[in-house]
Order: sequence, then structure tokens, then C-alpha cells
Amino acid sequence: MNTNFNGICYQPFPHGYDPSLANNTLIFFGSDIAYDAMAPIWGDHYTSKGGSSCNLQGPNKARNDIPTLQNMGVNLIRLYDWDPRNPHLKFLDYCEAHNIKVLVPVSNYFLLEGLPLRNDKIPELIHSFSNSNGTDYHSAIAGIIIGNEPRVSHFTVQDCIAFTTTFAEVEASKFSSYKQLPIGHPVDFNTYGGAYPCFGFWDTLFASLNNVTAKNLNKRLFLAPQTYNQAEYLFKNAEGSGKGYVDLAYEKYQKPILFTEIGYDRTNANYEQVVQGQLSGSISYAAQNPNKLVGICFFQFADKVWKAGTSEGSFGANSQGDGKLCTINYVNGDFTHWDSKDIQNVPLNVNNLVHTPLYDVVVKNYKKV
Repeated sequence: MNTNFNGICYQPFPHGYDPSLANNTLIFFGSDIAYDAMAPIWGDHYTSKGGSSCNLQGPNKARNDIPTLQNMGVNLIRLYDWDPRNPHLKFLDYCEAHNIKVLVPVSNYFLLEGLPLRNDKIPELIHSFSNSNGTDYHSAIAGIIIGNEPRVSHFTVQDCIAFTTTFAEVEASKFSSYKQLPIGHPVDFNTYGGAYPCFGFWDTLFASLNNVTAKNLNKRLFLAPQTYNQAEYLFKNAEGSGKGYVDLAYEKYQKPILFTEIGYDRTNANYEQVVQGQLSGSISYAAQNPNKLVGICFFQFADKVWKAGTSEGSFGANSQGDGKLCTINYVNGDFTHWDSKDIQNVPLNVNNLVHTPLYDVVVKNYKKV
């Protein structure tokens, strides 16, 4: 895995999005931010099959997040949801054109309802991660992350083992010429019964996956913890041990670490100081120990619009503004699928973003490298 990833978590759905209602609409179905119909948010233009359009000029203006991320010093985007039935090539190509790599996700669905169907679902996922020729993984992809926060999302370590083992077996049998991308499993910073956060989960995960040699899976695994702890804990002294958490984790598992979430919410009085310590500490440590810490994903680019005003909705480098940049009206032809008879074809109203103080903290650290 490449080193020095200055990444960011990217799920900046606009006003009107709510994950509990997303699958009742065509545009938000699957909570997939990276497919073609979402281009008014991340891209510089979009035209619906019905003629509704946006670009970089008014009055219907595309928000064009990808160049904004590049200008912040971001070189890695971490995604959360991905429906392989959607087209994603334009997003991946646009990221690559702006020197940004992507951690493509296997959504929680595939570890829950989709798990029994994994032999059919995994080839669909791999095809959706592929280049335009279907000959290899897209060159913008830095790695694959499987699931998000098992304790919170209610899938088990055994589910991760079953899915990941099958993933490697399918790669070996049906996609043998594809490159061997790094694979991680984002885990919330809970002990899972172990000595330190994530350790209880990793103990069981790697006891099994370290024995899976199909497509060299055991050599491709990385640690993907998600933390809001301060730099002191991460790099100097975790729970009175006299060692930082990153050193402890690397010593035990001998695998590179990429924080798939790191940050601190703005409802805390000292949030800027904490995030400054996290980012500067991580970047400094990674420069000195590139084999141990390969990067971080700041949590997150924009506040969760459906959690506005809460601690969970206050992690963003940007807050969700009330100004409307564009409205796109879709027709059914803009979408590849829908799974509900009563699904609604609602418009996409793209709002502006407003920098929070964390925007300057991120840019200060990311642009310095």
C-alpha cells in the first residue's frame, strides 16, 4: 500500500437526504454518493436524460467537490456505500484526473442480507471496481474496505471472515489477472473484549484470514481503526502502557495501519486543538514510520445533513449551507434499477457548503506535506 495518504471521509449528501428514507427514492437509493446521477455534487456537470442540467456556470451550478478536495491537500477519499449496479467510472476517472485515490467500499448490506448471496454478489462488486476495459481494478482505487463498524451495524467478525475469504477465492478463480489491492475492515474504537480498542475483533479476524493464501489475501490485509482519541493516546501512551496505540497495534499484528476515521466533533470546546494534534501527530509519525502508519481519513468533508446540530452531525470541515446551487429533475432513465414498487423520483437539490474552523485545520496540515 502506498504511504502518506492524507484522506477524508466523503458522504456529503445534501438537504433532503435521510438514510432511513433513502431507499424510498431513486436518487438516494443505496446511499451511493459516487455514481453518475450524483455528479452535480462531486462533478462539474450533469445532464439528466430528461434534459435537466448543471455545470460550473449559473444559474444551475454544479458543486464540483473533487477539485475542492484536491485544493485542500486531500489525496484519498474514503467512501461508505456503493451499489455495484450503478455506473461509477466517471467518478473514479474524475478522482484520478485530480490525483485523488479512492478506498472503495463493500457496503454493510453485503455482510448482512447479502452474505448468503456472496458468490453472486462479489463478481458484481469486482466488475464495478474495474477499469473501462474490464481488465483490472481501476487505477484510481487504493484499496477495498469491507463493512463499517460491525458492533454498531450488527454484523460479526465471522461474517467478515466468510465474506473476505470468499472475495479472495473469487478473485483467484475469476479475476486472476487483477492486481492485489489492500483490504481492510473499518472497526469502531471499542475493545471488543480485547486489551485495546479493536484488538478483540482483530484477534479473531486475523487468526483466520492470516491463513487465507488465495490471491495472497494474508499479505494484503491492513488495520482500519476509527478513532476520536487524542494524539497522546495514539502515539505516546495508550492506557498507561508507555507506548502509543499505533505502536502497540503494529507490534501485535505486523500490519500497516490506515485510520479510516479520525477526528473530533465541534460540540467540544477544545475540538480544534484535538484535531490539530491528531492530524499533525499522524502525519509526523507516518513520515518517520511509513511501514506502520500509511495514512488517515479525516472524519469528515461535510456534516451529516440528517444529524444537524448534534455531536454526530458536527465533525465536518464544512457545514451544510442553506443556499441552493442547483436542482436536478430526473427521469427513470437516469437510474439503472429500483427495488420498490412505490419508489419516489424526487429532485436533487444541491446546497452550498460553509467552511467550519476544521477546514483550516485540515488544510494547514494536508497542504504542508
